[in-house]
Order: sequence, then structure tokens, then C-alpha cells
Amino acid sequence: MADITLFGEVRCPKTRFYQAALEERGLPYELAEVDRDVDAARRLTELAGSPTKFPTFAIKGRKLRNPLLPDLDKALARAGLYDPGLIHDEHSQRFVRHMASADAFVSYVCQGDRMVLTHVEVDGSLRGSGLGTRFVTEVLEEVETRPHEIRITCPFMRRVASTRPEWRRKFNLGERV
Repeated sequence: MADITLFGEVRCPKTRFYQAALEERGLPYELAEVDRDVDAARRLTELAGSPTKFPTFAIKGRKLRNPLLPDLDKALARAGLYDPGLIHDEHSQRFVRHMASADAFVSYVCQGDRMVLTHVEVDGSLRGSGLGTRFVTEVLEEVETRPHEIRITCPFMRRVASTRPEWRRKFNLGERV
């Protein structure tokens, strides 16, 4: 059985939409056509309670019904099947990377034309793996070209930023922290 199963009907526009999304991401999947395959209809009934509740995904056995694309990407990332990359969630004022155990994120606040990076969080079970440093580096590479002022108040992020002279200048860190 495939890691990703899409339950639906090919005549359904939403099913075709999700097929295109999976193909765009280069992900193999099973299309379980509930209108043509009684076994697919039975499996969807077991998963969702009805053979008409589609489109529905089974991603490594977990149900996801009619998701928005960001929610599909998150589910695929948490299942270890897809990496949507660094996500800038402006509404929540966070940079996020979806991960299997828990999402990693850097929080910030905007103060006029200034962005203040305030906190980084990575799953505690990954401490010492270097993941936090790699994640902060990715975020700093994302924000370093922004024209507005960037400040860093998180001690861990300040340590990572102090490793490059251009970051020490951009983020106004002075000498090595």
C-alpha cells in the first residue's frame, strides 16, 4: 500500500486538483477511485465513515479530508514525505519548518520598519543534533537581504548570527558574541 492514498473520483474537480498538487510535488500516490472500485469505497468508509466523503487522503494511515494546500504540505512534511521548505507565516509572525516530531519556528515582532527575532523553538528531543543551528541559519539567510532593520534578542540566535562577519554587521551584533 502507498504512503499516500487519495480517495476520490476523477470527475471531481477537487480530486483532480489534489492529483495535480501531488504530481507537482513529485510524490507517488495511489488514486483510490471510489466510484469505480468497491474496495476503494469500502476503505474510504472505514477511514471516513462514508464512501462519499471525498476527496480524502490517507497519509501513512492518517486521515486528512479536503485540506487547504498548506495543511496538506504540513501533513506530508510531518509524515516525512515532503519538504515544503522554510515557510514565512506573516499572520503569526513566524518562520516555520514543518518536521516529523514538531514544527520548528522562529518568532518575531515588527516594530515599525524593524523586525525583531525574539525566539527559536525546535523539538527538545533534537537538542545537540545541530538542527537548531541549521534552522536558525536558514532563517537568517532568508532575512539578511531584507532592506529593513533586523534585531535579534534570542541568545541562541545571536550566537549563530555572530559566526559570520556580514551577519554581525547586518544584525548590529558588534564583535563576536
